[in-house]
Amino acid sequence: MRRRIARAARFTPSDWRLLAGASLIQMLTACALRVLSLPTLRMLFARLRPLANFLLEGSGERVIWAIEASGRRLAGVSTCLVRAIVVEMRLSTPERPLRLTIGVKRALVGDLQAHAWVDDRRRILIGESTAEEFVPLLAWDSLRT
Repeated sequence: MRRRIARAARFTPSDWRLLAGASLIQMLTACALRVLSLPTLRMLFARLRPLANFLLEGSGERVIWAIEASGRRLAGVSTCLVRAIVVEMRLSTPERPLRLTIGVKRALVGDLQAHAWVDDRRRILIGESTAEEFVPLLAWDSLRT
């Protein structure tokens, strides 16, 4: 516990702002996914990209760090799909289009499991820990605005 407090004390105000913005956007994304289809949500978020740029101001690495760090603490709200949508919304640009992929695999007991990740055609930006275990089912390229 003391280690967590000491680590949190080292965060700068911009780190806290980034974590708060990542938490807010993930909660809004999770709510929106419950009432909108994924294609509709992606089109809406393509239009809201300036807001994401404002709330998640920082380098790509810091933005991904904030999304993953806050997402771990938003259990039940922040899924791999929520995190992937937020990363795509914030980091995709016309110069750097991203691809959101949803894959599936058969679990040991026979159920299907799904996972979402985002890549830039060279490497996986978020969701990489288990992405290679999944067979890609759907992939969407970034929407241009």
